[in-house]
Amino acid sequence: MSLSPMEAGKHVGLTKQSIIKAVRSGRLSATKNVSGEWEIEPVELFRVWPAVNQDRGKVTPQVDALTPPENGEVVTLLKEQIDLLKSQLDDVRADREDIRTDRNHWRQIAERSLLTDQRPAPDHPSETLPQSLEVAPIVEPSPSPQAQPEGGFWSRLFGRGDQQGML
Repeated sequence: MSLSPMEAGKHVGLTKQSIIKAVRSGRLSATKNVSGEWEIEPVELFRVWPAVNQDRGKVTPQVDALTPPENGEVVTLLKEQIDLLKSQLDDVRADREDIRTDRNHWRQIAERSLLTDQRPAPDHPSETLPQSLEVAPIVEPSPSPQAQPEGGFWSRLFGRGDQQGML
């Protein structure tokens, strides 16, 4: 029992044009009959697209939320993994809190050490700076007058600055 592109489109929720386009692109196998119309096998159609319920849209498997799955072992393993992940999360949170405590402790130590003078006290008063230090006056160099080159750029370039009278 072959389906026309229009019937195939109704079974999978697509238009006739979409079905023909899929046939031409090679995504869906179909044959032409004697009159030149496409014939699509249902098996081939449902290989490419899932069936659609005519009233509600896509067909979904019916699962009752109140009945537990048949695989009790899988559920048990998943619960164990959840418990393991929760314990790991608790460990990470505890580590984070320890790190914050250490950070605050070291911050307080750093602030205290920055606010106090940490230099060692001299053992003898002679090690301190002498009372009368002679400070040499700072002498600023006087700007020397720079000699302005004679002649223009081209004459300096070709060495004609010294030979101005020879032209």
